[in-house]
Amino acid sequence: MKAGVLFSLILLLISTIVLILGIVSIFFYSIPWIESILSYILPLFYLIFHEYSLYVYGAALIGFVFLLAFYIIGYNISKSKHLGGSIMYIFSLVGFVFIIFVVTQYAYFGILFNRDLTLVTRMMLFFVLLPVSFAFNLVLTLVNVDFIIFLKDLRKARKMWKKERPKYEIEVKGNITYINIETDKHIFTPVPMLITAKYLQSQGFSVSWFVKGAFNHLFSLVITYLIGWPRARNVLFGLMGMKIGDNCHISSKAIPDPLLPELIEFEDGSGCGIGVRLLTHNAMNMRQATFSFGPIKVCENARIGAYSVILPGVTIGKGSIIGANSVVTDDIPPYSIAYGSPAKVTRKLTDDEKKEADKKY
Repeated sequence: MKAGVLFSLILLLISTIVLILGIVSIFFYSIPWIESILSYILPLFYLIFHEYSLYVYGAALIGFVFLLAFYIIGYNISKSKHLGGSIMYIFSLVGFVFIIFVVTQYAYFGILFNRDLTLVTRMMLFFVLLPVSFAFNLVLTLVNVDFIIFLKDLRKARKMWKKERPKYEIEVKGNITYINIETDKHIFTPVPMLITAKYLQSQGFSVSWFVKGAFNHLFSLVITYLIGWPRARNVLFGLMGMKIGDNCHISSKAIPDPLLPELIEFEDGSGCGIGVRLLTHNAMNMRQATFSFGPIKVCENARIGAYSVILPGVTIGKGSIIGANSVVTDDIPPYSIAYGSPAKVTRKLTDDEKKEADKKY
């Protein structure tokens, strides 16, 4: 591993030095051996990045169509053959991300060899777009690492899924559903996740809820840190599956559960402060092989203070107020003020406060 990192750093250093010398030779001072290298390399690069660009983009389009068909087949197969279908659509997602990475890199470096633009314009665009290209490709690389490792673990789990699949039982306590898997050796494999996915599918949730959760996590981070207007946040959180009523205010840095955002509901006039976490699932139960989930409901005109954590299965009653930095583990009755860890009701709202809480804005 260390040798690979060292080799990569040396290769990066050499490439950087050659690039700098190439720029110096083109714009400032002629370096004979650099010009000799460029005289051989540049025609090849012009051929690849300019003359053959139509073929490259055409091949990428064909690859996308093939992977899309593979994804659709795998997604539908996974409804009956969960492991085989999951392997198919995860493989197609790895392919999608890889093609996007290659095409974006090709388009970015192709700027330097676009003969329709002047050399100065090409260099300016190349350096202006460098941070954007770096950030975008970093995200793509991290996403693909996630998918590749998950795909590798799915393939390893085939024997377990066919011959050693553990039994499980469903337990419902109030608003929370527990999936208790009878195993002590498959916890850190995809097997418990596949069992959970199979049950969630029977309850009407997405077949690919785990993959969807990965995209939801990225999407919620973008919403959290880049979207400033509350109404815009409401619309985008709604696209993730959250149910949001009229005149709701979900403050910045509020993060919904990425795996099951469909279980979160804000009724009219309700809201939450900055940094609130809304958790609709829990994998850290007393029994390690247990996955539990439950809905969160914030009733009309209820408010959640900044940096609070709301656990699965909780309903916050109409007009209630949760103090900042609270951990809400149980239902809060209507027209109550509660705070603490765990949150406890300290008092009820007065009649005047109830009238104020019930106002329509």
